[in-house]
Amino acid sequence: MKNINVKFLVVLLVSAAFFSSCGLNKMIRDYSDNITYTSQVNPLENHGGEVAVNVNGRVSDRYFHRRAKLELTPVLQFEGGERELGTFILRGDRTSGQGTVVNRGAATNFSTSGNIAFEEGMEASELVIRARVYREGRENAFVNLPDRKIADGVINTSQRVDKGQDLAIAPHGYEKVTTVSQSADVYFAYMRHNLNWRLPLNRKAENQQKIEDLKEFIKKGWEIKSVEVNAWASPEGEVAFNERLSENRAKTVETYTNNLFRGLERELGDKIEKPDLKVTAKGEDFDGFMKVLNASDLRDKQAIANVINSQLAPAERERRIKDMTVIYAEIEKLLEPLRRGEIVVTLFEPKKTDEEIARLSTQDPSQLDVKELLYAATLTEDLQTQLTIYKSAQRLFPQDFRGFNNAAYVYLKMENAEEAAKELERANQLAPNAGCVLNNLGVIATWERDIENAQSYFEAAQAQGMRVNYNIGNLMILKGDYQAALSSFAGRTCTHNIALAHLLAGNESAAMTNLDCAPESAQVSYLKAIIGARRENNTMVFQNLRRAIELDPAYKDEARIDREFIRFFNVAEFQELVR
Repeated sequence: MKNINVKFLVVLLVSAAFFSSCGLNKMIRDYSDNITYTSQVNPLENHGGEVAVNVNGRVSDRYFHRRAKLELTPVLQFEGGERELGTFILRGDRTSGQGTVVNRGAATNFSTSGNIAFEEGMEASELVIRARVYREGRENAFVNLPDRKIADGVINTSQRVDKGQDLAIAPHGYEKVTTVSQSADVYFAYMRHNLNWRLPLNRKAENQQKIEDLKEFIKKGWEIKSVEVNAWASPEGEVAFNERLSENRAKTVETYTNNLFRGLERELGDKIEKPDLKVTAKGEDFDGFMKVLNASDLRDKQAIANVINSQLAPAERERRIKDMTVIYAEIEKLLEPLRRGEIVVTLFEPKKTDEEIARLSTQDPSQLDVKELLYAATLTEDLQTQLTIYKSAQRLFPQDFRGFNNAAYVYLKMENAEEAAKELERANQLAPNAGCVLNNLGVIATWERDIENAQSYFEAAQAQGMRVNYNIGNLMILKGDYQAALSSFAGRTCTHNIALAHLLAGNESAAMTNLDCAPESAQVSYLKAIIGARRENNTMVFQNLRRAIELDPAYKDEARIDREFIRFFNVAEFQELVR
């Protein structure tokens, strides 16, 4: 007889009275020698929050009692408790009911499988087979057999998605260069290009006020970007004539504009710096006519429009318009405003320098508008300074969601999800459908492994035009769909999470390519060490694990129980690293 541990001896003694009459005591005694178990994967692995358990077994011939039943239960034992898989039954060839029949005359193979929901602490665990045997009909007189360990721990590499999701900052809207334009019109009589201030449209108060407003606009003294002169003819005349007419009108307005500037210079007592006038003769204004026609209350305007639009030749179209002026006196009123010249002046709006904006943002933020204040935060890379600026934006502009979202953005950069969540709650109240807010809420849900809500947030953000493919790819890793993750990552390279997806999809080479060009971090070095362990490359393991621990000492505790390194647990160099 082979050596039997004390516990097993007690089992034998206790069960002898029950089973000596039926021969099951031999099954109990020889259990360890005649039934073997192997786990298809050892250590086990967590994929998508589920630990797949696949056990193969073999029963020796001449071992199994014909009236015996053996209940086998895979159990994952860990510090936080234990979780059972469904019970699997082996039964002798003279029994009935459920279970796999074991033929006493030949060896019998069997298998069982299932999933166990992953829980924290399962990384350091043992998969055992718990067994009990009894004679059919005497289920209550069972004997528990010793637990048999068949797998050591659960690899949790699939959940090593880092916090490198794409965060979304609300745009500040500030323009370093802003131009402002103002215009005024000068009107002409039918088929004339001379300037006639007695013309009713030129005498109209609102048109005269536009010219005065244009003068005041120029007198601001801002730098002039451009001065444009444009001129048109109404579209009822002959094409070539209208072209020449618009050119002559443009020259008239050009002269008037130059005189206007000279008058302002005399008034201001200083020369006004301006670029050369850009003068354009635009010919006949057919589009303008159709616009005012459609906007008019003329009863037959649709019929008139149909007649005019049906003419493909410009000359025929113009003849039709002229004919309409005879039939409909109202059309002449529509044509009058089209005989015009336009003056457009564009100025550069004065701006504070970046240095002034940066200084005021921390010393006197009330001197800045909301766009300037939000822009100021982009002028520094110091997260605490950015946070101070966004807090000022919240105080000065409490109804603008951007101050709250962007503060959350900074908190997420600091990996402070709790404070970020508070800021995003207020931002979401102010702007419930803001894509950047929804994206950032999805990032927090991802960090909390709340995959369902994270996906809802990202999809809602995507509907608002946000690019969330990378963030969704991270979710696909956590869900165990690695090919979907890689599809979402298309076009991106050189990040830890892309490398992780490649590794989990079975492509170590692509994983290393992405890790080699990714920014250095503890996570990157640790994942390289895992690849080294899978390749049984000691140098690669120790070199990268040492660097990961230098960057983040918490990896000592992780590596100590990580079954990716189970082959190295007893290696002195590994023990020294994680001590």
